[in-house]
Amino acid sequence: MGSSKTNYTVPFIIMSFLLFLLGFVTWMNGILVPFLQKLYDLKPAVAQLVNAAFFSAYIISIPVGGVVKKLGYKKSVIIGALITGIGSLLFIPAVTTGFGMFLFALFVSAIGIVVLQVAANPYVIALGSPETSSARLTLAMAVNSAAAVLAPFVGTALIMSKVSGDPVADALLARPPYYVLGGIAVLTAVLLIFMKLPAISDDDAQEGGGEERSAWSYTHLVLGFVAIGMYMGLEVGVNSFLYRYMETKIGLSAEDIKFWMMAYPFGFVIGRLAGAAILKKNSPNKVLAISSALGALMILITVSTEGYVALGSILATGLFHSIMWSVIFDLSLKDVVPSAAKLGSGILCTGVVFVGLWTYVMGSIEAISNISTAYMVLWVFYAFIIYFALAGSKIRKKVA
Repeated sequence: MGSSKTNYTVPFIIMSFLLFLLGFVTWMNGILVPFLQKLYDLKPAVAQLVNAAFFSAYIISIPVGGVVKKLGYKKSVIIGALITGIGSLLFIPAVTTGFGMFLFALFVSAIGIVVLQVAANPYVIALGSPETSSARLTLAMAVNSAAAVLAPFVGTALIMSKVSGDPVADALLARPPYYVLGGIAVLTAVLLIFMKLPAISDDDAQEGGGEERSAWSYTHLVLGFVAIGMYMGLEVGVNSFLYRYMETKIGLSAEDIKFWMMAYPFGFVIGRLAGAAILKKNSPNKVLAISSALGALMILITVSTEGYVALGSILATGLFHSIMWSVIFDLSLKDVVPSAAKLGSGILCTGVVFVGLWTYVMGSIEAISNISTAYMVLWVFYAFIIYFALAGSKIRKKVA
């Protein structure tokens, strides 16, 4: 492989920063949901249209995979960063236009995020030995998690803690953080034009023979697509209801929530840093299964207890969710021939689109019951991921 001749440190750092950027934009949704719900007096299920608008953009992941295959990784991430910046800057007119414009701005921003996801993940996997690909992607995702820690803190400090009840003044609170995000994204796109990134050929990207096969013909890849959808239900399902959970079930103030909101994604940082080391010495299948089982246990404790025990348990799920994306992604692309790998990445990212459905269902359950009951939906997602880890990811027969 090319890794023996090329120093991949700089491109790894660049890809990690892009994952940081997309992570920050994505995790800001956890603040936008309660903010817009209060601003426009929305019902819980309607407020979850924030997630539906954002994650529905992932429906284009498959054609984006074809674009990445045609343009290459560098041009693709430049385009992705630029579109993300444009979407963030659309928050300028959104604050004076209404809820629909907020959703449109999020959708545009998410299109850029999709391009970054589809291009960056397989690129990181290709930057070195296949034996350490899970650990490498997990480490890069730890940087992504650092953004997840900062996003709710920044969002709560700049937006939620300053909500006054005046609709006109409150709407303007969304502008400053998205000014900065938009500017950084556009600047990153410009800087990338002048940076050198090593081209990863299909031969470098995967080892697995030269047989031409459709990406859809891999059973374990198709099951990985479903597993990614289930995983995103876990990640976003916890985060999207976390602010209201702490506000309504625990009785915390916005000032206190600002700090507690950091705990869930902080678990991702710790889990991914530790996971990068653990995955070098242990089977990723077993690590994924154990993490899923422990996450399900935390939800059981959350829904069967109250107060800070319940809060600590729901926050602890971040630790066990941390390695899931990278391990599912890597296991799904194992033994996929080079010609199908980039499209395969697009297929996997398409699984994210299910988030809009999952959060809408959970919001509907909350409306007729409570948030604790809504969290019980997550057990279905844990069960499928355990199946994928222990059985589904090992299937190698062709899909008929």
